[in-house]
Amino acid sequence: MKKYLKKLLCSIFAISILLVSTIHVDAATPYKAISKKTKVGNYYIWPNSEKGIYVSKSNKLSPKKIVSKPKSSDTYITETLVTNGSKIYYGIVKGEFSTDTSSYIKIYRIDVSGKNKVYVGKVNNAQNLSGYYNGNLFVEKVKPGIAQYSIIDTYIYNLKTKKLSLVEKDFKIYCQNDKYVLGGIYMGDDGGKSSLIYVYNASTKKVYKITSEGSNAKFLNGKIYYAYYGKVSNAEIKTCSYTGKNQKTLCTINVENGGIVDIKSTYVEYFEYDGNTSKETYYRCYYSSGKVVKVKEIILN
Repeated sequence: MKKYLKKLLCSIFAISILLVSTIHVDAATPYKAISKKTKVGNYYIWPNSEKGIYVSKSNKLSPKKIVSKPKSSDTYITETLVTNGSKIYYGIVKGEFSTDTSSYIKIYRIDVSGKNKVYVGKVNNAQNLSGYYNGNLFVEKVKPGIAQYSIIDTYIYNLKTKKLSLVEKDFKIYCQNDKYVLGGIYMGDDGGKSSLIYVYNASTKKVYKITSEGSNAKFLNGKIYYAYYGKVSNAEIKTCSYTGKNQKTLCTINVENGGIVDIKSTYVEYFEYDGNTSKETYYRCYYSSGKVVKVKEIILN
């Protein structure tokens, strides 16, 4: 009898450890905003505003459609959804924001399996979801009647109280790292190179200005990396803290006839365009040495 009880207790203990480990893994996967095929937790998840929301356990397997496109012609699924690989928050948008002052977004939550769909709430004049922190969704609102959705304000929607509070006006989220949100003025399709960049601390609700002439901002290695346009022809690649302090210039590149492709922790990749030959040449500038290496050339037809 004692041996039986001992084995039973050991089995219960082992199962408890397994359950705790599983819960810990699920909780460790943070929510993130995605607009293209992305692996979050154990699943590949992505939205398609024209078709629906898809989920796949493998990048090679056929996906499962868990949400279908709305039947009404003036409604569509948000370009971005928010998920932790287990739960998915998404929105159904109604109306045309450039003309319709009665536009709104209805927010839903659904399991990655496609089950347990729940209506969360409604936000007027909103067009997208852009993040999550501690029971709050970040929601993008637009000013009614403004063409090309060029003016975006970001709000927090509390999932428990259903209340909406302003984060910052003229502010679109670029990326998020836990409680810190990085964003700036939405430039739309005007091709502008620089804009205001802010960091919002969702825990303290404080906003920090990083620069008034920046672009390509991102979180890397516990810092913010971004491009600063002090002069029209040049871009300085800089780093700073999450509050905008300890500004440091890593390198300076010429972007008069080109632009930045991506900023990495050790180098920046950029391109230059030659109008005479219709050629784009791509380079990498390494911060530590200042060495510039040509990556590739592309002839544009």
